[in-house]
Amino acid sequence: MAIWNAILGLWIRIGLHLFPPVIHPMLVHFPIVLLYGSLFTSVLGLFFPRGDRFFSRASFWLLALGLIAGIVAAAAGVISEQYVKWTPVTSTLLSTHQAYAVLTGLFVILALISRLLARFSRGSYGRAWSFANTGRGRETIFSWVFVVASVVMVTMTASIGGTMVYQYGVGVHGLLFHTPALLHSKP
Repeated sequence: MAIWNAILGLWIRIGLHLFPPVIHPMLVHFPIVLLYGSLFTSVLGLFFPRGDRFFSRASFWLLALGLIAGIVAAAAGVISEQYVKWTPVTSTLLSTHQAYAVLTGLFVILALISRLLARFSRGSYGRAWSFANTGRGRETIFSWVFVVASVVMVTMTASIGGTMVYQYGVGVHGLLFHTPALLHSKP
């Protein structure tokens, strides 16, 4: 844990000098789009099966890129959160946002692992498992469940992030903490 805290502290010290406060909002849309794209191409593969399994392979690579983009967006989020003044309510929302982001990443990793394991030949009679000609990134029931779970989790993560920004003004300069009643009151 001490090593992780040291790495995180180093990343924050370096990142504060390299990146603007709005780096997380600039990057966060990529993992969302890539994960939705992975699910969309999986569905297309069901309705338009092709011999070369184009949609299945596209879904696999969109999922892998979504994981990379999610890691980058999370690292940027660590930088962006240093610029914000937190209240007890927004701190709780941030913790939930971070937990949902971690669960999203976990489901993406599980989907990728289940697809990679599906690449192995399952021949009987003692044939060895191999990566050769076994259908890269083949979709399984498990990968479908994990992809759908990752899309649900990234949606929930984005919803919490949007709530922090639009309802509580997190990261918005010049916006004071407000309640909807204050917005609708007459001067």
